[in-house]
Amino acid sequence: MSALGHFLEFSVPAPDLGASLDFWLRLGLTEVRVNDIRPRGYAAVTDGQVVIGLHGAGLDEPALTFVRPDLARHARALADAGTDLVFMRLGDDQFNEVGLRTPDGHLLMLLEAPTFSVADDDPPAPLIGRCTELALASSTLADTRSFFEAAGFLGTEAEDEDSVLVTAPGLTLALRAEGRQAGVTLRFEPAGDWRERLDLRGIVTRPSGRDHVIVAPEGTRLLLAR
Repeated sequence: MSALGHFLEFSVPAPDLGASLDFWLRLGLTEVRVNDIRPRGYAAVTDGQVVIGLHGAGLDEPALTFVRPDLARHARALADAGTDLVFMRLGDDQFNEVGLRTPDGHLLMLLEAPTFSVADDDPPAPLIGRCTELALASSTLADTRSFFEAAGFLGTEAEDEDSVLVTAPGLTLALRAEGRQAGVTLRFEPAGDWRERLDLRGIVTRPSGRDHVIVAPEGTRLLLAR
């Protein structure tokens, strides 16, 4: 486990929760059973590799979300060490959660406990295969790499000289020098007749160099790499 905890989900704000959930299910992802920790307006889907948490309320921007045991004590240690916490909601009468940012501004959320349960059996792969990495645009590549390595991630050079891979159990992040595409991109490597199958389900793709891109209703960007 990294100092951030166990990776839980890629959390995204989904103002039209029904449209977002329908989109991910049409892609072939599997809905997972959420518990009652979150208020109504929360759903989660998985491709068997990563869970995408769809937040109909209470979240203003995408976030990488982790579960950290004994969060209250850990949060206070972070604050005492000078970490700038975006928010800190701690107390016996509420669900403990803390927010902080990477050096390049990506939001990280640490939770006291999981917000869903995943079945023991692996779900079937979606039409576009399983997610191979989450790509984070970075304006401070060296500082962000150091941040994740200090948290216990393993950093390695990627094939692209402007990228670094940092990995922890259940999560591979590609830190890419910020260019035309900001934010977070989910990378997939589909095989077979995926384009025809997506067309049949009414899912639009657009070319991006040698690759293709899909944009979910809530704005999540999926890169289909060849």
